[in-house]
Amino acid sequence: MNTIESTDLSDLSSDRAGNPFAAVSARLTAAAGPGAYWLAGYGKYKIRLDPIYRAVLPLIPPGAKVLDLGCGVGLLGLLLTARGLENDIHGIEWDAPKAHFARQLAESTPAIQVECGDLLKEPWPECSVITLLDVLHYLPPAQQRALLFRAASHLPEGGRLLVRVMDGRAGGVAILTRLCEQAAVKIGWNRAENVHWRPLSAVRADLLEADFVLPPATASAGQAIGNQLLVGEKRGVLAGSVLP
Repeated sequence: MNTIESTDLSDLSSDRAGNPFAAVSARLTAAAGPGAYWLAGYGKYKIRLDPIYRAVLPLIPPGAKVLDLGCGVGLLGLLLTARGLENDIHGIEWDAPKAHFARQLAESTPAIQVECGDLLKEPWPECSVITLLDVLHYLPPAQQRALLFRAASHLPEGGRLLVRVMDGRAGGVAILTRLCEQAAVKIGWNRAENVHWRPLSAVRADLLEADFVLPPATASAGQAIGNQLLVGEKRGVLAGSVLP
């Protein structure tokens, strides 16, 4: 059975190409227009305090084409282009104000394309990396499975899927995190009809059934609040992998 090298995520402060966070923060500070104050403030908060971006950037190699599903205001694409390693990023976001703001932030960056649409229905461009960061819980379980299997069928052999999910069985502070997420949906900050958390074991089982290889468990972005970063590689001939 093919395997991929496990990626050490224990040092969430490092990345391979310097620190693009200041440049993206400056771009957010300069943003103007309807809703910019709140969306830019949210973006700056996310890149400053959420460890997911420092965990994910080293997992996306130079030159990889990235499909960012549920891209929000486009922070991952901005960070990838700011590090200067020639990634192309296509984001899909179903929340129109966030998609509009993401396009505004990226309007001078040809490597980033953002569209507003349903990620389950929109056509997907060719890519070697798909990211699903804090997205699955907005979908019912059957649609979560459908999305993971679509990602598997879309990626080439050796392509990589990066998924951050909340373990529905996590206790402690994770319970507060889930309550905050439910509140964000109710007030309309995050667009969804409801939230649907599943056990981490169920998500892992879906990925394995969809023919992804998962590395051994490692330190995970946001582990302290119940979030887990899963790294899957589409099964194929390891020598022909499109990613290192």
